[in-house]
Amino acid sequence: MEIVKGIINGESTIYKKVRILKDGNVYPLFIDKKKPFVFGEWIHCEFHPTNGFAERTFLDEDGNKIGCWHGTFLPVAPHIADSTKSGEKRIWMECRAKGQTATYNRPLLQGGTWGLFEYIKPMRILTDEEVTELLQEGA
Repeated sequence: MEIVKGIINGESTIYKKVRILKDGNVYPLFIDKKKPFVFGEWIHCEFHPTNGFAERTFLDEDGNKIGCWHGTFLPVAPHIADSTKSGEKRIWMECRAKGQTATYNRPLLQGGTWGLFEYIKPMRILTDEEVTELLQEGA
């Protein structure tokens, strides 16, 4: 079994870059992006093949693909813009994560090591000041 940095008692704090839309809800950036996150509830991963994106998935006990959530151990993803031409705002969300876990090494330009998780629980939106503080502490 792989030991994953940041996992304590089977859970970890991770960070996801997400979209906040005009309706006030928070949504994934690219995969299954029309389904808003529900804060404070555990969400099991789902497999949603998406053109242009690599399949990163766990398998259930029958060998079926169940997808995975991915996040970073620090709120850093310089390859993802903070806003788009359409006015969409992208922010950092703090989550708890558990279940099947793995790491996926990405270039530093893409946030470095990503954690892949079976479950996430969105906890809160981070302010810019909190992001800066976390990056200073983690450097």
